[in-house]
Amino acid sequence: MREYLIKRVRTEPGSSANAEPASLQVDDEGVIQAADDAAEALFGYGILEMQGLPMKELVASREDNPLMPPLNDALEQGQSALITVRHASGYFFSINLRRSTSDATASTDEAMRIRPRQATPLDTRVFRLAEQSGGLGIWELDPDFNRLHWSEGLYHLLDLPPGNQLDPEHVLFYFQEHQSQVRRAILQCLRQGEPFSMEVPVLTANQNHRWLRLTGRSLDDSGKRRLIAGSAVDITARRADAHSAQVWKYRTESVLAASNDLIVIMNPELEIVAVNQAYNDAFQAAFGVMPNVGDQLTDLLADYPEERRLYARLWERAMSQEGFCIEMPLAQSEEQQTVYEIQFNRIFSPGGELLGAAQVARDKRVSQLDGEDHVHYLNRHDPLTGLLNRREILQRLHRALSLQREAGTPHALVHLDLDGFSTLNARFGSGGCDRYLREISSMMSGRLRQRDALARVASDQFVIILDNCGTEEAVKVCHNLRDAVSAFGFEWRGDTIQTTVSAGLLPLHLVTDESPEQCLTLAADLCETAKATGPSSLNLYRTGAEGGDETATREDLAQLMYAITTDAIELHFQALRPIASATWGDHVEVLARLYREPDDQGRRAEELWRPASFMPLAERFDLGYALDRRVIARALAWLEENPLMQPRLKMISFNLSASSLLDASFADEVAHQIEASSFEATSFCFEIRETHACRYPDEARRSAEALRAAGCRIALDAAGISGQTHNLIGDLGISIVKLDESLVHDLADNPLQVIMVEAIHRMALMCDAVTVAPFIEDDATLRKVRELGLHFGQGYRLTSPELLDQLAPPAQPGSRGGFFRARG
Repeated sequence: MREYLIKRVRTEPGSSANAEPASLQVDDEGVIQAADDAAEALFGYGILEMQGLPMKELVASREDNPLMPPLNDALEQGQSALITVRHASGYFFSINLRRSTSDATASTDEAMRIRPRQATPLDTRVFRLAEQSGGLGIWELDPDFNRLHWSEGLYHLLDLPPGNQLDPEHVLFYFQEHQSQVRRAILQCLRQGEPFSMEVPVLTANQNHRWLRLTGRSLDDSGKRRLIAGSAVDITARRADAHSAQVWKYRTESVLAASNDLIVIMNPELEIVAVNQAYNDAFQAAFGVMPNVGDQLTDLLADYPEERRLYARLWERAMSQEGFCIEMPLAQSEEQQTVYEIQFNRIFSPGGELLGAAQVARDKRVSQLDGEDHVHYLNRHDPLTGLLNRREILQRLHRALSLQREAGTPHALVHLDLDGFSTLNARFGSGGCDRYLREISSMMSGRLRQRDALARVASDQFVIILDNCGTEEAVKVCHNLRDAVSAFGFEWRGDTIQTTVSAGLLPLHLVTDESPEQCLTLAADLCETAKATGPSSLNLYRTGAEGGDETATREDLAQLMYAITTDAIELHFQALRPIASATWGDHVEVLARLYREPDDQGRRAEELWRPASFMPLAERFDLGYALDRRVIARALAWLEENPLMQPRLKMISFNLSASSLLDASFADEVAHQIEASSFEATSFCFEIRETHACRYPDEARRSAEALRAAGCRIALDAAGISGQTHNLIGDLGISIVKLDESLVHDLADNPLQVIMVEAIHRMALMCDAVTVAPFIEDDATLRKVRELGLHFGQGYRLTSPELLDQLAPPAQPGSRGGFFRARG
């Protein structure tokens, strides 16, 4: 085998004269066996096209053939030759050619060198060896010719015989439940050129479970040809190692947590690898800092140079010799010298590599007296109430946040603040209030589950971590605790100590990046805002625009409280028109508008506060029932001032908020007011929103029964939004079905909405209920509503809202009424 090194005599414009020579390998028969990238480019041939080509076909004449004498003799003697060769396209050019020598007499320039392979084809045996040793396979998809090529390694990864005929759908079957994920990634790569890399499990043909890292990338050739290629690598062993390491981590943490000894593990760089709570507490008590995994011991002891040097020498000794034991206090400057028996031991890997050392310290005096548990208890608990203290609740909150982020388990954080406790303290003294705190702490502990954590973080403030508790369940827990605290009274020297509690509720799944301290601060801010609404209030954290900044929330809350307490409410009404047939009398909806508090100069904002802005705030802080009471009382008083409305008023309806449904006394209170009114009870209607009825079915049913017993009618508001309309019409005894806004908008252009509205209308007819289409804003919607046969319509296309006082004058001839509810 001969190897010839070739350089073109006249280089191309822009090419380097010092470029590496091209290489041709020719056998004794004059046939080319291999050509590198430079040779193929020089002669104009594609990849592998020069293999098997006779050398004589490249030269211009017999005299230019390097295999023929006398040219061959000159090359054998190490001389170079200038010959003429033929390009693949047909033209001739000159090259300088010489033999490459690889024996001991070769010059330094001709010695062996490492060169990049580039496009030189691999020997299939080398490629197979790479796939077997790397546990990988490659694939290539040519969508233009609908061809999918696999390497032999990919067949082995799926336990298939090489060359087995498969279609793509059969291949996806091995990915089990991840088929859609793999298909979507390949399609996005094909259509958008988006590369992908994913780790997915497969079930092979032999029912073996494997994990593969599947990658793919577009290899478009300037738009001429589309190719997608990628690889699949067996990562089963790596995944198993990672899982095993995680299991051992949890086991180690469990063992450390179960021990009352002070345990810490360091690596050779004196970085904490593992530490238990007992060591944390003792270290913090001695040095004022909390050690955590990843901290450097020398950094933790930066303010204690004497202890830093001592511990550095001890750990250096622990890393360099067999285990030893010493007796010493943790800190040399401790006033009370608590002496520990400290054992050091080295830790090695199975291969003999030094991984670090472990320290186990035991308080000799306390262990003899069995008193270490007491010390550990005092470090974690409040001395007055026996509840957890702030430091311990932060530790548990840290674990709860970690579990929430890793496993998605819902947790909730509650901050409780006793209302008016400073007044109680001034009245009953610290002795009575301390006894009250102990008793109420015991009462609250008894109303929580064992896995929940209750802590006292300030004089009259408590924190609860509700384990595995969703938002709605957490709200119920807060309501139960609020009622229990309000009902709890402690007898002290012939008097009763009793108060209420306000709460801030923070569902932890809504805060993903906050630290435990930040979560605790946020819950305290929520509680402070709740207290601004009055005693026994609850503030639930909301995300995004619904929640907003707590400072802005408090400002809006102050405006809402001003409107409720000063009766700064203006009542409007909007008429509801009959659609199917003419109906005499007024059917009206009252719309509440609120005034904002005047500024320092007594100027009031011109724009009224609309329900879309203040009702979410009222619902959030349980003020909806107070607002409903005000609106209903104002409307009843107005009716009594206008007795001439009796023959005309056919229906007046009030929308009930969720907090009104949850208030057990609200429905009975309103029923008594209706019975005392001079107007017929049947002219009053109360709307229950469908979503509220689904969320609080028992409360909605109880309220509906109490109001129906007084002779009032019940309407289902926003019907069709939950899919439970057919059940609620019968369960609540509905007389009026009012469609949701989403079903009315674009009704004329959406056939699916037409079908849903028609179905709800038929259900209402079967139950002798009246149907109402609100938010009619254009002629097309009005025509479609009339075509479907609905009874009433409402919206700006029919009537605009007016002041309620405008309803008092005698109705004009031919006037028609409308429908009423307490917000609009």
